[in-house]
Amino acid sequence: MMQRLIINCVRLRAIVQSRSTLSALYRSSHTSSSIAHDFNAASTSSSFDSSFFSNHFRHLSPLSWLKPSTKEPSQGLFQIKELATPSGFRVLAERVLNKCEDLLDECFSPTRRKIVEILDEISDEICRVADLAEFIRNVDVDHELKQAAEQAYGMLHHLVEKMNTNRKLYEEAKRAFENGEGDETDRRVLKLYLIDFERCGIRLNEENRSNYLQLHEDILQLENHFRLNAHRQYQIPRKQLPEKVRTRFDERSITINSAHSSDCDEDVREFVFRTYFRYEPEQEQCLDELLRKRYELAKLCGYPSYSHRTLDNTLLNKPEYVTEYLEQIMTAIRPLADRDIRLMQILKNAQSTNKPVAPWDVAKLEGKFRSEVLHINTQEYTPYFSLGACMDGLNLIFNSLFNVTLNKQTTLPGEVWHPSVVKLSVDHATEGTVGYIYCDLFERKEKLPHDCHFTIQCSRRRADGSFQLPIVVLHVNIPPSTNPNLPTLLTLGLVENLFHEFGHAMHSALGRTRYQHASGTRCQTDIAEIPSQWMEYFVYEPRVVKQFARHYQTGEVIPDELLQRLQLAQNCFQAHRTQVQVISAMFDHLFHGPYPLSEPYANLYSSLLTKYSSLPNIPSTHPYLKFYHLVDYGARFSSYIIARSIASKIWHDQFASDPLSKSAGEQFRKNFLQWGGEREPNELVGNTFSLTKKLTINDMTKAITDEIKENVQKRDYLFRKK
Repeated sequence: MMQRLIINCVRLRAIVQSRSTLSALYRSSHTSSSIAHDFNAASTSSSFDSSFFSNHFRHLSPLSWLKPSTKEPSQGLFQIKELATPSGFRVLAERVLNKCEDLLDECFSPTRRKIVEILDEISDEICRVADLAEFIRNVDVDHELKQAAEQAYGMLHHLVEKMNTNRKLYEEAKRAFENGEGDETDRRVLKLYLIDFERCGIRLNEENRSNYLQLHEDILQLENHFRLNAHRQYQIPRKQLPEKVRTRFDERSITINSAHSSDCDEDVREFVFRTYFRYEPEQEQCLDELLRKRYELAKLCGYPSYSHRTLDNTLLNKPEYVTEYLEQIMTAIRPLADRDIRLMQILKNAQSTNKPVAPWDVAKLEGKFRSEVLHINTQEYTPYFSLGACMDGLNLIFNSLFNVTLNKQTTLPGEVWHPSVVKLSVDHATEGTVGYIYCDLFERKEKLPHDCHFTIQCSRRRADGSFQLPIVVLHVNIPPSTNPNLPTLLTLGLVENLFHEFGHAMHSALGRTRYQHASGTRCQTDIAEIPSQWMEYFVYEPRVVKQFARHYQTGEVIPDELLQRLQLAQNCFQAHRTQVQVISAMFDHLFHGPYPLSEPYANLYSSLLTKYSSLPNIPSTHPYLKFYHLVDYGARFSSYIIARSIASKIWHDQFASDPLSKSAGEQFRKNFLQWGGEREPNELVGNTFSLTKKLTINDMTKAITDEIKENVQKRDYLFRKK
């Protein structure tokens, strides 16, 4: 793994983009036709489903992916001619090495351009190959291509190390900043480069620099170890099961891969929960080592704690602000979460038990509410949400709000890594093509199991005033239809994921930044997650959904009554879910404060639950040892809740009255989406709401609390009627 220094290239989702450790100067003619026209009629018995993949996949049968061999020569992955063969990766990497040497020399030339322009060009040169190599390392391609990508990645690692340790380069950039070189945008981006240099210890002496590098390598190894153990499954022989549980199974053993079971037997659910969250000394030791070394690294770089280092340059840029925000939310939603649990208790008591609701009951009782109170079943609603209908919905939203259309492009031989991948151009009515999205939508055996957004090429303004077009990969896991006469139908969870990831993709596509270092989603997590969470609101907005959700056989528009039930099902226990998420953010935040902590981890976690949770704390369970987000989002898990608050405020202030308002959409693009990270987070958010003062913690708390309160009231009203 490479050292993460100055530039974030790719990150795991949440965004979740692919997590890269390259940094410093590495951040991390065709035919087109409209979606609805090209992919109409997935079913042979009907022409009502405008399914996105109907024609392309010959009625969506996975067997159609096995295309006959062609004699046409490969034009290269992503139309990069060098990547017609794996050896092309080395050619690209060597070209970057030579180009960056020339650019580095220019940094010290008396006739140089602005230093930020040169740094960003170096960054762009590295990223366009390193991002691509990182992507290939994470997708299901042949071994030879993966190996070539690994080698190219390694070559670029040495270049990045050379840049990262170039004190002369840092001093030149620092001097330019102090002398006020360039305009406000130039200085903002140059400041980002300097901050990232300093976070990574560029000012350290040789001995401390060596310590930094060793700490970084140790942290990477500990992160990998913690992540693997957090996903560990448990194989329990039948003879070791408690008697009350053993009678429920005939198999020789059971596999436990989640804390939550939907089994109707409470004893089974409790056993699964306790087993999955049991104490594991090795995992706690790994956690302790990880937190200690993160703290030491932060101290070495001049920060009071790892939390201080991570929160620098974010919306709530100090640990005390995050603490205040999380505590405010917990206080505000506690009565609402208590109402959630009281309703669950009513549902549980209906099963002739007087036991209080426990954590292992939640998933079962939520399902019971949806099925028995709301009468939700997937067979009833999924026919309205074919993949094609959902893609048409996205097209409707983007065209209405931003005047852009998603158009399918014909790919050249060798351009995509799998036959099921579809290339879309994002075409603006007056600006022309503004970006490309490669959609890898269907699950496959060797594919990454999580939904991702990979950046292949960032937007930036060229010297001639034109823009380098962004290229992204939208990577989700939708089970394809196995029936050649049926389109692929999506559950609401899959629809949410699809819309969420398209929020990230459009953030990248609509970016119009001067510098690639700050383009699109290359900004702080609390900013990057706003467009994706904002997009989720459209999934349950009747005025939008009724324009695209049609039954694939009959063409019937989704009924109002069904849509209302789906909306209630999504939000029925939102207060409890938010409470769980905030508690997770709290212990993540607390764990990354000063080291060592004041109490053992188990005691601190138990205290948080006792103080804030509406559910009882379960002794001898240790959920924090399974919280894998501590790896990729250590000290910043709160970013998702912050982003949710702001997305909620954007939706309710600017879109709730007219969700497809072109004026609101254009303002959102102009004030937020196009800027990426080229504006300070608080300035960006303030401009979005036309605020003359900074958005306060009270404003953010109120936005999310008001939304939850409204949903709880709707649910309770319905339940009383039932």
